[in-house]
Amino acid sequence: MEKDFEEASTDFKFASAVALYGMKLTDSEFVENQSTELILDLAEKGHAEDKEGYSAEFIRLVKSTLQ
Repeated sequence: MEKDFEEASTDFKFASAVALYGMKLTDSEFVENQSTELILDLAEKGHAEDKEGYSAEFIRLVKSTLQ
């Protein structure tokens, strides 16, 4: 059963952003055409309330690479 990515859970979207960012940092051949803006968009769509603030910190980290 196929699902549209927009229907994915917030956790899945956030995890995708983290994985994509890690692959981008290591210059993976699999993310050659993926922008940091896309990663930020995924992270923000997947951002959920977490007690320790890890997701917000990740978003700040990605934003800092855009400046």
